[in-house]
Amino acid sequence: MNEKNVMIKKKCPFCFTEISNEEAGFLLRTDGARFISPALNDLATPKRDVPYIQFWDAMGVPGEQIDGERIIVDNEILTELNQELSTAGKNLAVKHYDGDNYGYTFTAREGALTLYSNTMICPHCHNALPQNFFRYDLLMVGLAGSVDSGKTVYLSSLMMDGFHVLQRENLMARNAAGNTGDPYRLEMEKNADLLFRQGICPGATSKAFRKPVFIEITYRLGEKVLPLIVAIYDVAGELIKENAGSGRTGFARHMDGFICMVDPAQMHLNHTVLTQKMPDEEQVLKKLRLLSPEEQIAYQQMSNKNQKQVMDANDFMKDSAYHDDYILERKAEIILDSIRSGLGETLLRNKYMALTLAKSDKLEEIGEIRSYAASHLLFEREHCNYGFFNMEHHFLRQEILSEIFDQKVFRLQRNLEDYKESSLFVVSALGCDTEVVQDGAQEIVKTIGKVQPIRVEEPLLWLVMKYMQERGWLD
Repeated sequence: MNEKNVMIKKKCPFCFTEISNEEAGFLLRTDGARFISPALNDLATPKRDVPYIQFWDAMGVPGEQIDGERIIVDNEILTELNQELSTAGKNLAVKHYDGDNYGYTFTAREGALTLYSNTMICPHCHNALPQNFFRYDLLMVGLAGSVDSGKTVYLSSLMMDGFHVLQRENLMARNAAGNTGDPYRLEMEKNADLLFRQGICPGATSKAFRKPVFIEITYRLGEKVLPLIVAIYDVAGELIKENAGSGRTGFARHMDGFICMVDPAQMHLNHTVLTQKMPDEEQVLKKLRLLSPEEQIAYQQMSNKNQKQVMDANDFMKDSAYHDDYILERKAEIILDSIRSGLGETLLRNKYMALTLAKSDKLEEIGEIRSYAASHLLFEREHCNYGFFNMEHHFLRQEILSEIFDQKVFRLQRNLEDYKESSLFVVSALGCDTEVVQDGAQEIVKTIGKVQPIRVEEPLLWLVMKYMQERGWLD
């Protein structure tokens, strides 16, 4: 263990403010323990955590939905506590430096009772920092996509069975959340367990910023051990479209890379993946009225790029089926345009993009997709046991996917040319069909048969590989 305290500065993965390990406070759990000293008893009593509540209120989560009664120790509270304890002749509360992880722990003892915490929090927003936060590098990944693109199910699929799809002989993944009792972490773990054991799919993301999922990934290359913390941010597609680059979606500026999910329903296919009915005039006009000003502008911009002009409702009705498909297929492009406008060209050149065609099992029997040479590689289910993934097959899939995107979705070059680097992936979080079943008074979506994910880990591991290559770790 290092004897000398080393000050480390990093960006908080929640409020993105630069913080140091010396500034970090602590989240405590006392399980109802009572002390003799009034000062310690006061410390051990949960109180309204105003910075925490204010942060999540700004992120779109009302106070009544947050457990804001918490036990927090920051440097100011620690100083005041020790002044009271010293005056009363009691043992002091101590902040210990841990040289193994460059972080701190908190301890206060009175008789046989001990208060202890190694759950560090940001001094500004009071969110719990991940384990080994000050020890390892942090890769921040934005999980983007339009509404119903399957982001939440994708994340649950990644987490199933203890991150099984990420495990390799030379790669280990584990949960790295700092607060083991965090309700959101428990909810995500429950969702992943229900998906794995019962095939029950989680519901859609609420229209609010959600806590990132923290994963500690350790990659072994010969004698080298390369640890990394990955934070995956899942945000509702509506938010990105409404307010790109600020407020609740300002997180995008801080991401190292993105996984952008594209729903097969957004593809131009003769054999439609989802059955669509020809809309009548009332339905079309209703759709027009539902468009927000931001969406109208986005559609107009896309139309101009494609040398197609979106006119008024009457012109829209001239070819209602075509325009209905047009709006549907352009959802992913709206998200990409929103990211681009929120970041600007300068920031975009520092980001990686893993453009990912999701729900690929829905395409497996489509003749148009099967007509592409070597298309069987798109649906390959073999699990890689060593390395990041099968690079040879990955490069072959790139060629197929480039054709498919350009012909069936949108022009790739226009959407990806400004990123530092981009890559194409095709995955399926479930690898099987689903059905809606009645569970008491509630309808749930359940898989038909066993969940068999198709390479859901590859977009994430590609970003991990790029991060490590950029830093020369893989040389």
